[in-house]
Amino acid sequence: MNGPRVLITNDDGIDSPGIQLLASELAKHFPVVVAAPARDMSGSGTGIGRFDPVAGVDLHEVELDSGVEAYSIDGPPGLAVMSASLGAFGDPPDLVVSGVNAGINTGHSIIHSGTVGAALTARTFKGRGLAVSLAQSDPWHWDTAVTVAVDAASWLLADRPEPRVLNVNVPALPLDQVKGIHWADLDEFGYFRVANAQIESRKLQLEVGSSNDRADPASDTALCHGGYVTLTPLSTVEPAPFPPIEASEIWAH
Repeated sequence: MNGPRVLITNDDGIDSPGIQLLASELAKHFPVVVAAPARDMSGSGTGIGRFDPVAGVDLHEVELDSGVEAYSIDGPPGLAVMSASLGAFGDPPDLVVSGVNAGINTGHSIIHSGTVGAALTARTFKGRGLAVSLAQSDPWHWDTAVTVAVDAASWLLADRPEPRVLNVNVPALPLDQVKGIHWADLDEFGYFRVANAQIESRKLQLEVGSSNDRADPASDTALCHGGYVTLTPLSTVEPAPFPPIEASEIWAH
């Protein structure tokens, strides 16, 4: 198949149903390669892990039901994206699609998400990135998220200048019950609310808390929980404007 090349990755691991279903559907539209962590690497952000250039990293070819070319990597999704962008699996991808993540990635805490981190890593290599996450439910509505992902991927590959990275969150609903799609701001609050250092037991515990009750109505968290697909354009590491002072003022020597 000719056309833009797509790399599919995630942070839940290559055995996750989200990536398996996503690969099967995207392969109907684009040439795809799957390269994903061998195990759950949630919370890895844009990290590539500890890498020994001599020993390398374990890599295994994996058979997917869809027959898509696929590899498991003993490392986080950022490493998979960096490797693919440097030519490890053929020509660099035009688009990295990361997901479908089991659980939403909203608010400023997305900086810690391996799902979002993979999409941002694509941008650092001059590519495009799409992170897709699905709100939790029983049963999971994977089909809804996969349909949204294919549409968003097609849109990003339509040779438009911006955005280069898109964070998408999908509500826990059948496709015909989704209320619509919205551009959304990042929720002010993150995933964790309280940190507790228990010195005697030598444990650091982080308390997870819902921000639904405090979320701005225009935020990704509120809109997604309200039944909407949310779209949030993201940028990667870029220098901020220089302050209007001489750099020598900062150096005391």
